[in-house]
Amino acid sequence: MALALTVTLIGAPLPAQQYRDPGDQPFSARSVWNTPIGRGAVYDAPDSPESRLLHTDDAGGRAGSYPWIGHDAIGLYTAKSSDPVRRWSYDVRAAGGPMWRGGPPILKGSVDLHTPADIRFLGGTDKHAVLIDPQHRFAYEVWLGEAKGEGYHAAYLVRTDLRGSGISLVDGQSQGIRAFGGSLAGGLIRCRELANGDIPHALAVLLSNDQLRKGSTMFQQKVWPASFTDEGGRNGYAGRVPMGGLLAIPADVDIDALPLTREGKVLARAYQRFGGYVVDRTSKTMTLATLEQGCDKTAIDHLFADRRTIRDRLVRVLNNSPRHVGGPGERIAKAPPPLDPERSGE
Repeated sequence: MALALTVTLIGAPLPAQQYRDPGDQPFSARSVWNTPIGRGAVYDAPDSPESRLLHTDDAGGRAGSYPWIGHDAIGLYTAKSSDPVRRWSYDVRAAGGPMWRGGPPILKGSVDLHTPADIRFLGGTDKHAVLIDPQHRFAYEVWLGEAKGEGYHAAYLVRTDLRGSGISLVDGQSQGIRAFGGSLAGGLIRCRELANGDIPHALAVLLSNDQLRKGSTMFQQKVWPASFTDEGGRNGYAGRVPMGGLLAIPADVDIDALPLTREGKVLARAYQRFGGYVVDRTSKTMTLATLEQGCDKTAIDHLFADRRTIRDRLVRVLNNSPRHVGGPGERIAKAPPPLDPERSGE
């Protein structure tokens, strides 16, 4: 197949309304999270062993990986400069990347952050939260968060550059809370995206141990853009699908012909245009969508009703790479606008 070249035209600056606020949709235009799939993408066969493992509730045994919608999965908060400054203590902060250079200690430190009063820690036992600073420049990502006196405490705290890549830049090193080594904000669905009928970015996918690729080392268990796996490779992965794998609905599938609700079509189109990256492990489920807190209940119910129809069309993109994100060739969909230079410096 001949590959088409993508040409970027350089001209006058875009009007302000055509820029993207990194607080509303994070990461650079070159990030995997904001790059549509290419027309030269090669999709795995729907009946391959890997695809069949994705398309069953019973990987590894009865109800070993039933599809799920992660509603109210992550508390997402954007602080205002008028919010009170609270002290956040932590056991460990992320050591990798440039964001903490010259900052507080790696172990048993603290930072002072503008913090909304209504912050909650969600995601079951993970107790996640993402706190965006008032300038929409950084996100503070929390694992095992809790209120502590007049402030808060996190077992693990990550400072994420909202104009960066959203993935680790060093193979073998984690620079985020997700098991694949990257940001908790990557692939997170905002409530307004469902309401507006458009998810203009890639999605976060979570698989069960029985689906994730078995390997004796971390490097055998993953593909780019993953830089890490659970416990650095010492885990119970027993399946075929690599951490970091890009799952998508092939471009020739007619989404409108599928028996889907409005919200189901919105999610399916996001999988067809941008795909979803395997970023983490769950217990006995395959999470197809990770939503911030507070989304419309009817929309969530519709996604649950459609989850198997969407799951059964997903296959892995086999030629996703740093050189050709989402596969080579012309993009099958329009890319999101560039970041607002006043917000991001991009």
